[in-house]
Amino acid sequence: MYVPTSIIPEDYEDQQRWREQAQRRRLLEGKHKVDVQTAIENQFAQEIAAGLEIDPDLSRNPYRLIFQQLNVAYLEPPDVSVSGQDDADLTPIITPKLWAQQQKTSLFALAMGESLVRVDWKHWAGATEASYRIVAPDTVVIEAMPDEPDQPGKVEELRWRGDAWTWEVWDVRDPSKPVFRIDEVDDNNERTEATAKYAPDLAAESAYPYRATDGTPILPYVLYHKSVGSRLWNWTEGTELTNGSLRLGALWTHWNDGFLNAAHPQRWALDVDTQAGVTRTIAGTAVDVVPVDRKSVLKFASKGPAGGSLGQFSAAMDVLSSAEALKLYEQGLAVYAGLNPADLQVTQAQSGYAIVVSRNGQRRQQKLVEPSFRMADQQLLAKAAQLANVYANAGLSENPRDYQISYRALRPSTAEMKEQAEIIEKELAMGMISRIEALRQMHPEIESDEDALERLIRVREIELILARMEQEQAEAPQQTQPEEG
Repeated sequence: MYVPTSIIPEDYEDQQRWREQAQRRRLLEGKHKVDVQTAIENQFAQEIAAGLEIDPDLSRNPYRLIFQQLNVAYLEPPDVSVSGQDDADLTPIITPKLWAQQQKTSLFALAMGESLVRVDWKHWAGATEASYRIVAPDTVVIEAMPDEPDQPGKVEELRWRGDAWTWEVWDVRDPSKPVFRIDEVDDNNERTEATAKYAPDLAAESAYPYRATDGTPILPYVLYHKSVGSRLWNWTEGTELTNGSLRLGALWTHWNDGFLNAAHPQRWALDVDTQAGVTRTIAGTAVDVVPVDRKSVLKFASKGPAGGSLGQFSAAMDVLSSAEALKLYEQGLAVYAGLNPADLQVTQAQSGYAIVVSRNGQRRQQKLVEPSFRMADQQLLAKAAQLANVYANAGLSENPRDYQISYRALRPSTAEMKEQAEIIEKELAMGMISRIEALRQMHPEIESDEDALERLIRVREIELILARMEQEQAEAPQQTQPEEG
């Protein structure tokens, strides 16, 4: 649910951030019709914008198209292990929905700079496990920890509770005095504390919902960043792509109108009277026009004894060249998403024109975001472990760095694998690389030389066992069938 315009943060910077991030979320969710209409009104003269006879064109959305293709970090669930706890049971914190849900978390982070995940403890029928909820960044106000400028210390989340909007406040900046509070907010953006109404068990001044086994208050939010930095928000990064996508929607709307109304020749008459027109009101101004289309038959009358003349101008719009120009503009926008021109492929098939990000481009972007996502995932699992230890006595590590997360690289296409294998085979034959290096190049998910060596040894042992079995079978005396009779 989108936040009503009457409810805004107090800080001007947060107001600007909310406006930009809400617009980006509408682009991601296909709810940007009003934004394209605004772009049309800002881009064209008033009478032209009002004269467009079709709805805003929402069929071209490079913003959503590009980021959906770059969102590959969680296409396959990553491998998770805990240092010093090889037999740790992670089922209370790694739920069946977690990694599937993280696909949207990463999409928000890529497209909006940041996204949040809320972790809670739920008691399901027959099982006890953590639950996770994606929080849109345009619904929160955050203040950083005193000594960690990129980590939340106070989170105020705007939530709809059935009949009213509320601010849910969590503050652990002073661990000795943590704060939990729920405020109702009215249409005048005025707050009234309502903790007793929505959470009566936590209405006491000293009550706080989540604490670790040692009593430390837990802030149940994790902030995901697109890139590692030293501040909470990077919401201004990528505004070029946002604005360009909306401008492109406005231009395609104008192109569609031109295709319908300006792609045919314009007739003219000299020294003749035309048939009576009709009056239209465009942008508040009355204009006399003669409606025409490709099937129109117009009536003319000569104004003098010499007679008049009729002719035609060329079509006002060359639809093909105009469309090609817009496609080039759309392709250029992808550069602002952090892509190289070489990462882009433009396709033209029966399904229509589209920008396709190459697999190399996807893999490069995946590697760029992995460090930031890994730190956030480690924090998320550690917070969930803190709750699991309190409510389920899970005995899991509460240190984020103990959680080793290995993301699975995007698998190469068949053509890429063939080309890579040929190159590696030549380098092996020339002695330029070792078998360990060759294996790691073919399988990027292998993180260390030790792991690669272990895998090669295991393969060699299997080969020796198979060879020995084949030799024993070949040396075994052949059994002959007894002769009949």
